[in-house]
Amino acid sequence: MKKLVLLLTILLCVSCDKDEIDDKVNEYKNKPRSEDLKGFWKLSGFYKSKNPQSLSDLSISNGGVARIGYDEFLYFDNLYLRFLNKVNHGNTYSTNSKHRFYWYNENNFIKSVYKENYSYQNTEILQEFQLPYKFGETKDTLLIQNNGTIMYLLKTENVDFTEYSFE
Repeated sequence: MKKLVLLLTILLCVSCDKDEIDDKVNEYKNKPRSEDLKGFWKLSGFYKSKNPQSLSDLSISNGGVARIGYDEFLYFDNLYLRFLNKVNHGNTYSTNSKHRFYWYNENNFIKSVYKENYSYQNTEILQEFQLPYKFGETKDTLLIQNNGTIMYLLKTENVDFTEYSFE
């Protein structure tokens, strides 16, 4: 009987955690997203950097999950933020379908969440990120601070990309 009670307690705790995760994801899905942010943004350079830096050092990341470098794109759609990376240094881009971030913007922050599933451990983990941002003099320039560096991105028309999956 004690084992049954312990098992039920553990199952309830796991389901509570799953409910909390689902609630957080739903919160992100239902928050407002600026129409001005939606679209493709090309990482183009450092913003008013006093120290000369190489463009190869230019990058924006959401933790260790996804990143872009110089001449690559952030893509904001109605629900997801994607990081589009160059394929073989050409003009084609790709992203892993697992690296979709639910996003919204609020108080000059782009907030995103990543839901990771470990099916072999029956575990889900949420990682939340935020990037301080503002628009430049016009709404076709986006300034983002990441890892203590301010960079600028330029709004671009549609970019062809492939979303791949290893499932």
